[in-house]
Amino acid sequence: MTRFRKVLALGAASLAAGAITVVAPGSASAAEYGCAGTLLDTYAVKSAVGNTLSHIRLYYNAGTGYNCAVNVKTAYYSQFKHDISIFMHNEDFTEDDNNRPGYNNDSDGGKFQYYAGPIKVYAKGKCVSITAITYYYDEMAHKYTGPVHCG
Repeated sequence: MTRFRKVLALGAASLAAGAITVVAPGSASAAEYGCAGTLLDTYAVKSAVGNTLSHIRLYYNAGTGYNCAVNVKTAYYSQFKHDISIFMHNEDFTEDDNNRPGYNNDSDGGKFQYYAGPIKVYAKGKCVSITAITYYYDEMAHKYTGPVHCG
């Protein structure tokens, strides 16, 4: 009977350690979805009826000065390919005279099953703004962050 309890305790400890291992990497520095750096923030992309179709995940790489972002569908809405997009720009971006894709603005979009991106913008000492749109059949979700993570 005591050997059985030891095996159960060992199994529970292994399971608990495994759970900690699974949770920890996403919270600090990561290379998720092609984005290197530290996860700064997540933003829910919600439809007019309040459904969260996806999340914007924003990262910053202090070594390069680049922000990186992806628009990741939630589990339920990633069953099929539907239109999903993401656009990010820094405060230097103007469409008329300073359009430098990959430096002060970047975008990605199409019919993807899981996420759009990664997109990268130089943002050392600058604010970034992100727009994400996700469709699921006739339901559309939209999020504009406004200027965020300045500095």
